[in-house]
Amino acid sequence: MIVSFATDGYRCMNSLDRIRWFQQIPHRIDSFPANQREAIHFETANGRIFGTRARFDEESLRILELSLVATNLKSFSDLRSRLRDFMRSESSVIFSELAGESVVAKLSVLEFFARAFALIGDTESCLAIKYEALTLREIKSTSCLWLRVSHSEWTSFAVQSMEHGFPSIARMASENALLGLKRDSLIEPTSEEYSETLDAAESVRRLRDSAASLTSSHSVQAQGAEYLRSKELRILSRQTRPMKNLDSTGSNLFREGINKRNERMLQHLRSTQMIRDLEPHSRCI
Repeated sequence: MIVSFATDGYRCMNSLDRIRWFQQIPHRIDSFPANQREAIHFETANGRIFGTRARFDEESLRILELSLVATNLKSFSDLRSRLRDFMRSESSVIFSELAGESVVAKLSVLEFFARAFALIGDTESCLAIKYEALTLREIKSTSCLWLRVSHSEWTSFAVQSMEHGFPSIARMASENALLGLKRDSLIEPTSEEYSETLDAAESVRRLRDSAASLTSSHSVQAQGAEYLRSKELRILSRQTRPMKNLDSTGSNLFREGINKRNERMLQHLRSTQMIRDLEPHSRCI
């Protein structure tokens, strides 16, 4: 009776009430059927993050994490996939609504989504949002120096991108790190600091070159695969067209051969008949 009442009541709740209900009695969810548990976890997480009173804070991240942890292994992958797709589409809408907000508010939301995507295992979206946040800070640092991104931050992000298999992002981050090092070298450093800057720059250049090499390799592989596919299609096309022509030509030749043979036979019969018709007359002479 309790479970039935809770389930029916849950269906009538708005997003905020569902969140409160979920926080107060999480132990009851385990007694629900699997499909109901999955729907509750999905709607609770999305209601908290994307509802009419959305809050991008630590509590929302905890609810998102709890939604994933409370899901059984069988439905975990499906729930994570649904959350990833939903969050990707909705986050773009939310970012567009932040146009008039302050830089601090934008960075706060970007950091929230970077952590949220990390929780659901969407590394690509996580890195993309981190890069957007770093770029936003760099752009706004011209008027707010405290937002300036250090070369070590760019380098750390580049290494993280490389480790997760995104060399193109790593290459761009390395370029920004080199720009930061060049900027720092103009502040008349001591000989020791200058030596450290040179060492850091050399390390970042190696990272950038490795990322560029991998990016180029992926591009060459993609182009090579496309070339091989087009080559196979051309070969198949050449093989297919002659077969059709040969078949058509062969059929024509066969029909022409039969017609010529029939004509020769007809001429032969006519000649034979003419000879037979002439034989009686020759005997009379």
